[in-house]
Amino acid sequence: VIPQRRVPLETDYSEKYCDDIYEYRRVTVPRDMLRVLPVGRTMAEQEWRRHGITMSRGWEHYDHHSPEANVLLFRRVLGTCPKTGGIPPEMMEKVAQRELYIAELVRAREGMIAEQAASQEQQQGDMF
Repeated sequence: VIPQRRVPLETDYSEKYCDDIYEYRRVTVPRDMLRVLPVGRTMAEQEWRRHGITMSRGWEHYDHHSPEANVLLFRRVLGTCPKTGGIPPEMMEKVAQRELYIAELVRAREGMIAEQAASQEQQQGDMF
């Protein structure tokens, strides 16, 4: 007998974990909910709340967990007020620096992909 994976019938909230700027958590929703969730984009706070996800203020749906479509990834700036969602002023510069760093990584990745594609085209052209 092959054990079946437990499919959540209710929304499951992971423990929080953090780095030096954000705290994170995974939210696992029932697979049936996938038919009403948007595909290929993240949700604004009002949208995920409308789907029954309940957390304190300030959480951002920032990504999906690729291997499991029903696992949504959330983050919130450390020190965010859970009642208002207000971000501490001293964290704003750290957030801006992190966003610039991520943008640099994305540009570098896109550049490498473009270089690989050009190299493959060149190799194919050399074969004929």
